[in-house]
Amino acid sequence: MRRFPTTPLIVIVAIIAVVGGWLIYGKTEMERFHAVDAVRSARSYIKLALHVTYPHGPIAREEYVLVDNNGRSKATYTVFNRKGTAATFDEVLHGLDIPSTFDQLVHDGIWELDSKQPRSLNDVKYTVRIDQTAQGQSGYRRFSFTDPTYWSTAREFHITLDPKKATPSESDLLRMNQTAAPEPRYARIVADFRSFGSPTFKRTVARARSKLLKS
Repeated sequence: MRRFPTTPLIVIVAIIAVVGGWLIYGKTEMERFHAVDAVRSARSYIKLALHVTYPHGPIAREEYVLVDNNGRSKATYTVFNRKGTAATFDEVLHGLDIPSTFDQLVHDGIWELDSKQPRSLNDVKYTVRIDQTAQGQSGYRRFSFTDPTYWSTAREFHITLDPKKATPSESDLLRMNQTAAPEPRYARIVADFRSFGSPTFKRTVARARSKLLKS
């Protein structure tokens, strides 16, 4: 009696199943693979900077610069005196310190806060810069402000006066009070920069500032 060729049949069925599965799911899986590979190999770059300018005193300017370039991170602090002499301190970092700080700064409004007009020429000026590239998309932002503690408690009033009225009406004043908006995030952003770094790095920064303040 002739035996049924089960082994060749199983092989043929298996081949058909593989080819059919590839035709059904292969395109989707390849698209997913390329998408994941693109994310993995995409250039990632973060640069965060805080520049502080002092109108008077022994310190003329401070700069905090945090850079993460595809996982290679470095923090730099530079302080300038009135004579133009600069002292710079670097710290090479490992891990997610700068990406974590970036996430905190985003939470604290680094993409949302706007520049504030200086209250006077004697105020310390803070300038924040952010430059980011991720997954093929780039973003850049810069804004300035003075006295972040003031903006944490200050109330801004916005009112449009009727040119036909000599004085604002009571309803105008009520609307003006409703626009009060203290903004504590300016102070938080400054604190995020000043608190960054290892204990050794922060002690080095503190010593450099203290030395210049006593000079």
